[in-house]
Amino acid sequence: MDWTLAFLTLNVIGIAANLDNTTVGIAYGTKGLRVPYWVNFIINIMGYGFAFVGGLFGQMITRIVSVEQTKWIACIVLVSIGLYFLYQGYLAPRLFASRAQPPAMLRPGWRQAIALGFALSASNLVTSFGATVADYANIWWTSISIALWGYILFWLGNIIGIGVFARLFGKYSALAAGIALILVGIVQVR
Repeated sequence: MDWTLAFLTLNVIGIAANLDNTTVGIAYGTKGLRVPYWVNFIINIMGYGFAFVGGLFGQMITRIVSVEQTKWIACIVLVSIGLYFLYQGYLAPRLFASRAQPPAMLRPGWRQAIALGFALSASNLVTSFGATVADYANIWWTSISIALWGYILFWLGNIIGIGVFARLFGKYSALAAGIALILVGIVQVR
């Protein structure tokens, strides 16, 4: 019965550490942007790396970078992306109305993958440190669970955003996506 409890615990840790991934996936989907699998993979490989480093060196890292600082870094990155969504949806069309068309928002590439990976994984340092304090051997499994659930939840969020929210919000999708990202960023600091 010990292995079932460990299995359930690892899955709960993986899901809880990645609820923000779902919201970010929904925000991109709401804007009508399908996130490529390789971008999701980069984001969650970074999540794995942050979780592993947090499990190994958590006490040392918290002496250098406080939990509060990592939360603010994640907040700033996510709010910036949310503001960019609002700019693309509302401000750019008005600024470029008399001139050439504003640049279209493209599917995320490797630069956004790294920015999102950093923002969504900053909290994994602390999560994996707390999860592995009791059992040092679980660092690998905790990191794998966080990365795997991060990939799944980001993908599900993106599918839900494209399939439900993009249709629901229609022309207000940029507003909904931008506000969702800004709120996720603000929640990071709580």
